[in-house]
Amino acid sequence: MAGALIVTSAAVAGAQEPGSTGRAGASSGAGAVGEPGGPAPSRAEFARLQAEVREQKQLLIDMLQAEQQRYDMLLKIIRSQGGGTAGALEAVPPVLPSVVAPATPSAGARTGDERTGERARAAENARRTAPLEGKVEVAGGRGGAEIYVYVENVKGTPARGKSIEIKQENKQFSPRLAVVQTGTNVVFPNLDAIYHNVFSSSPRNSFDLGSYRAGDKARSVTLTAPGVVEIFCNMHQKMSANVLVVPSPLYTKVRPDGSFRIDNVPVGVRRIVAWSPGTRTVQQRVDLGPAGADVRLALEREEAKGHTNKLGQAYGSYRD
Repeated sequence: MAGALIVTSAAVAGAQEPGSTGRAGASSGAGAVGEPGGPAPSRAEFARLQAEVREQKQLLIDMLQAEQQRYDMLLKIIRSQGGGTAGALEAVPPVLPSVVAPATPSAGARTGDERTGERARAAENARRTAPLEGKVEVAGGRGGAEIYVYVENVKGTPARGKSIEIKQENKQFSPRLAVVQTGTNVVFPNLDAIYHNVFSSSPRNSFDLGSYRAGDKARSVTLTAPGVVEIFCNMHQKMSANVLVVPSPLYTKVRPDGSFRIDNVPVGVRRIVAWSPGTRTVQQRVDLGPAGADVRLALEREEAKGHTNKLGQAYGSYRD
């Protein structure tokens, strides 16, 4: 269409007003109207050519406007689906239809529709929940041990503003085991007249509260990462405690017979973790459907091992 417009415009440019003279009009020969050497067009022919130019110009404008609307609509669709080509489309003005040619996805690449479908399925699974049941066995018998099971790959809102106390009393921690959600603040008041120095070298939750004694302001730490936190005193080697940090309220203490149940678990593929003091942490993937799932976990006891002080060195001669 643009080519037609150029030809017609040239014809009009070559045409002259009726009655005017010029080189084209002075040349002899019976050329066509509007061609070099041809007779000058009459007023009616000149008006007809001008009308054709106006019509074709308007038609081209209408086509470009329609193309602009399609371009804008495509850009909105790509943005809504999180497509990565939106920036490229914005950088190239849609002058001609060929500018907005759809890109062909490379092999293995996910399309916008596929990503949208995955997000929709994840959102649907988050709204659908099911019970998770199972049993935990401990090699050699549980021997009265406390066992906990939790869902690892479901994150809850951090427990901001929540705190618990682990006392330092008679050169021991009390309680020696606690389970908290991420974001919980753990306070360590010292009730002994002697100094204690609470610390942990556990990955992602390491801390050192320094030395203080009874009467000093209690010091605390906020535990932000899931996992087992081993806590010691830098002065008294026999002082120890464990804190299990879970990512959400989806956890439970295993019953004496080894069974457990966690309700309201979002359906989907879940990682289930079991742990007890003196054992290695175990985890298992479970495909949890709307009807629920049953899982079996086996814990193995871990040999007791000594620990170093906060500097990674052996404890000195400080009396316990």
